Amino acid sequence: MKRILVADDMPTVFEQAKEVIGDRYDVITASNSEEALEMSKKERPDAILLDMFLDEEKSEEILKELKSDAVTRDIPVIITASDASVMALSRYYKLGAADFVKKPFVENVLSRRIDVVCALKDDGHLDLI
Repeated sequence: MKRILVADDMPTVFEQAKEVIGDRYDVITASNSEEALEMSKKERPDAILLDMFLDEEKSEEILKELKSDAVTRDIPVIITASDASVMALSRYYKLGAADFVKKPFVENVLSRRIDVVCALKDDGHLDLI
């Protein structure tokens, strides 16, 4: 079973992610930026759902660090938020984000986005994400 790291500071998001995708993915969690980076390196998840506003908007720094580390650079990162501007999303895509999913999660949308980024990673098409 593929492992997905959910990095968010809201416990309700963990519960929702487990409810929505827990039957198809092993969901692990991190509640702050330090945990997110540690769990990314230790657990080597197949994808990361990263809250855009984790630790008061440190997500850009987390993404930069993930993409600059040889251990984590190939892990697809899906940014999550309840609302995001086009400009903000553009910054995240330039930093290496693979996709964006709006919260609260919709089961078929979240599952499909994870399926796609994991398939692209598995097929060696990281240049597409």
